[in-house]
Amino acid sequence: MAVNRVSITINSRQYTVVAEESREYIERLGEHINEKVKNVLNGGQNVLGERPIVLAALNICDEYFKALESDDSVKIEMEKLNSKIDNLKKENDSIKRELDDAKSGQVTIDETELNAELTSTKKDLETANKNNKTLEETIKSLKEKLKAYEENTVVSDGKKKVK
Repeated sequence: MAVNRVSITINSRQYTVVAEESREYIERLGEHINEKVKNVLNGGQNVLGERPIVLAALNICDEYFKALESDDSVKIEMEKLNSKIDNLKKENDSIKRELDDAKSGQVTIDETELNAELTSTKKDLETANKNNKTLEETIKSLKEKLKAYEENTVVSDGKKKVK
């Protein structure tokens, strides 16, 4: 990949960033950091020197860890929904077998009642599938954010730092 040299200004200081990421991406990172620094400075705190940048970095790390926790809870919720979907599929298969048996004359079940139950189960399955899709999209988005964050960190002395 090509290496880009991008000049960004953070808290009125200019930095040159050398990275494989695009110029636009690095500039977005700089803008995000500047926004966090402005939030710290606008918070009524009298901070000088590098302290606003450190406090902004702490806020960004806080967001990152909360995103990781959210990703974990979404995964747990997806597992629950997938389990529910599996149970609904099994129930649906069972109802279909009962319906087939009833049609063949082996079992005498009121077909109208069975069809209503089947329709209700299908609606539950559709709802669960929609919820599952929404959660999968949320996980995908969170993974993309996490990947972007991880791609822009450097490990030194066992600690991650923003490039």
